[in-house]
Amino acid sequence: MKTQLIKRVPNMVAILAFLALLAGNAFAVENSSRIVSPYWQSDTTSYTFIAVSHTSLSGMASQIGVTVNAIQNDKSTFGSAISFTITSGTTERIFITRSGHSINSTVFPTANFIQGTTNFKHGHIRIDPVSTSPTSTTGGNSGPTGDGYRDATMLSFWGAVVIEQNTTGFAMEFIGDMHDSAATPSFDSGEGHGVTGPAAP
Repeated sequence: MKTQLIKRVPNMVAILAFLALLAGNAFAVENSSRIVSPYWQSDTTSYTFIAVSHTSLSGMASQIGVTVNAIQNDKSTFGSAISFTITSGTTERIFITRSGHSINSTVFPTANFIQGTTNFKHGHIRIDPVSTSPTSTTGGNSGPTGDGYRDATMLSFWGAVVIEQNTTGFAMEFIGDMHDSAATPSFDSGEGHGVTGPAAP
């Protein structure tokens, strides 16, 4: 038993080191206003799918703009960044595919596409807010007028890397979105997401 444990430790260290190197660039961005995902890939047999949902929670502006970049492991961009505005109660789809892929804007005309070379590429995802002041409300209160925070971290992100040959893949992790285990700290004004009232003394 002890021999097996000793044999496993170097393997675990090697795997953890590989994951740290692979995702290291993704964590260079603070998660109070941006969202990152440590891994995506695209080649002739795989693509990446991401969905972004506006959950219409109290405190959210009715429209929130984001810019999505697929950053390759050499720190260059894969294809062109895409920017879009997501409206309350809707979901936007993003595909990261190679040029000439069978999944394209003709097949899914309402989806967003980041397309690049046909060679195998991988890296991390960086999602930036379009708003210059995502921690400031667009009006006095949230509600039917669309007032609220234009904060991309209040959106819900999920996705998967899809391996087409055998219709498998694996889920992506998003850091900084509404599901992040490290919640966005209170804003300097003393108001949190969806929380109203006087600032703390």
